Amino acid sequence: MDNDKNKIFKWRAFTSVLTALSFIAMIFTGIILFVTPPGRFANWTGWTLIALTKHQWGGLHICFGLIFVIASAFHVYFNWKPLVSYFRNKAGRAFAWRADWALALVVIVVVFVGTLGDIAPFSTVLAWNESIKHGWETPSQRAPIPHAESLTLAGVANYIHDANLADVVANLNAEGIEVALDSLDDVDVVFGELAEAYNMTPIQLFEIAVGDSGYAGYSYQCADAPGGGGAGGGRGSGAGGGAGGGSSSGFGRLTLKQYCDQMGLDTIASVETLKKAGFEATPEMTIRAITETAGAHPSAFRVALEPQNQ
Repeated sequence: MDNDKNKIFKWRAFTSVLTALSFIAMIFTGIILFVTPPGRFANWTGWTLIALTKHQWGGLHICFGLIFVIASAFHVYFNWKPLVSYFRNKAGRAFAWRADWALALVVIVVVFVGTLGDIAPFSTVLAWNESIKHGWETPSQRAPIPHAESLTLAGVANYIHDANLADVVANLNAEGIEVALDSLDDVDVVFGELAEAYNMTPIQLFEIAVGDSGYAGYSYQCADAPGGGGAGGGRGSGAGGGAGGGSSSGFGRLTLKQYCDQMGLDTIASVETLKKAGFEATPEMTIRAITETAGAHPSAFRVALEPQNQ
């Protein structure tokens, strides 16, 4: 014991400090991820917080979480006897059912069931989270379809109003972004990678690509409908199609009022528009609830309000 006390480096102390520090780091990165915008917006605009992208924050959270798990395992190993004694009856030295850790187990079960069952207050927290995430997004910064940076150059061109691939290439070449005409059929010409090669965000490259065409005329229906995004072709089309269907869960938690506030739409007018399209809607209803009244996919909600969006 004396030799252990005189050691300069102590594994028990190291694991205790490492567990605590990784836990703090995991909490901090978790808070950051709680408020980050959806990936379709973060990737398109080059969003950063404290000079780090959403992808980098996610990577830090995963790695610190892994360190925490490993450090915690060693922490339990080094403190096994004190931990076991906590769950034993001091008189009989046998395991005993204690009210404090039984209550902790009940809390875990309640959170698990409440979250999966979409029950308040857990559903309220998740809705708040979605509201914060979508609050970063503005109509002028939206991609033509979710995760458009993953599409091929030809795929992105399909969503630019009154423009074809030759026009897009001409606009890019005019600004010094070299895209050879003989490479247009190459499925590896990915829009996001082209933007990165010229040290741009995808939205900056898109603004050059559209030229005088502007954003008007692209449709979200292709992106959100089941199997949508096929227009992108090649590697990009799969990304586009998956994005539409995969994002409907978080999108569906938004209330109609929250969606209208984010998109700059009149809530009352939107209610009337939706009713004409066959939906039962009130400002406080979630998008999921509204679409369920008509047995429709969430993409139908956006399609119904498309005239107002444009």
